[in-house]
Amino acid sequence: MDRRFTELNKIGLVVNPAAGKDIRRLIAYGSVFGNQEKVNYTLRLLRGIESVVSEPVEVMYMPDPYDLVGSVEDDFPSGKIIFHRAPIPVFGDEVDTLNFTDWAVNEEKVDALVVVGGDGTNRIVAKKSALTPLFSLFGGTNNVFAENIEPTVMGLAVGFFLENYSLREKVVKKSKILRARSKEAGKEELALVDVVVVEKTSVGARAVWEPELVRLIVVTQSSPLKIGLSSVVGRLISISPEEERGAVVELGEGGEMVKAPIAPGLVEEIKIRRWEFLPLGASISLPCQRGVLALDGEREIILREGENWEIRLEDTGPRRVDVEKLMSLVQERSVING
Repeated sequence: MDRRFTELNKIGLVVNPAAGKDIRRLIAYGSVFGNQEKVNYTLRLLRGIESVVSEPVEVMYMPDPYDLVGSVEDDFPSGKIIFHRAPIPVFGDEVDTLNFTDWAVNEEKVDALVVVGGDGTNRIVAKKSALTPLFSLFGGTNNVFAENIEPTVMGLAVGFFLENYSLREKVVKKSKILRARSKEAGKEELALVDVVVVEKTSVGARAVWEPELVRLIVVTQSSPLKIGLSSVVGRLISISPEEERGAVVELGEGGEMVKAPIAPGLVEEIKIRRWEFLPLGASISLPCQRGVLALDGEREIILREGENWEIRLEDTGPRRVDVEKLMSLVQERSVING
């Protein structure tokens, strides 16, 4: 191993208690990702890290109303996992994630951030993650950005990342984002996977499940193997996270019809009026209209008359760890070194 011994490695751990519990459990067939399962995920993740590292790892974790991470502390008597509860107030909403990420990155200067949550959770982390490498473990409803990897294996990857310092820059890559901004509204937001224009005048339950109200979908990536509104694009074309382009799809009468899984167990017929690729660095303008902008599956911004909005595809997103490449490089080293 070639890690530095000047100080203990640190990770920032976000386990979102709200992820995987939205209204799509009522209107579709999404399973509830309950707190006990998140505790189990946390245990498996940390067991993977513990099995690999040669020196203790400080786990700086986000507090929550249920103490999800703190509840497993007694399961690690070896001393290789050292728990530190972040000294931030607990509000029980996305402010906790913002405050924690800011603290972990800027004050504690963690070596990596590990997120257990869906695309919405990762979007909030991405606002404050800056250059800190990110491991994203699926734990929400839409897991397009978050990776579907067994938590134990993800823990192994985190451990290998911490131990093999010379591998770090080889496995970290920039992510694409969609930046939505309006000068008139004085607002700017980002999305990791998709920005959707919904013909509705309230945020409501936030999750989007009414395709007849969707007018426009803009994506950074798409796959026929994913669910959510980006799956509409995935039924037309596949765009990898590495490609220097995204896509724009306009919904409405007069075009091709596809069937897309917009939520677990919920397949809808969607009419595509037109679609086109969106090159990296390019943007689209939204005409002044009333409605809502949904970011990564959740309605966030109410559109008002007189506001012009621009959506731009950028490569300025979070620095994400390529777990598959990391494990392959570790595998190669193991073979070479016997």
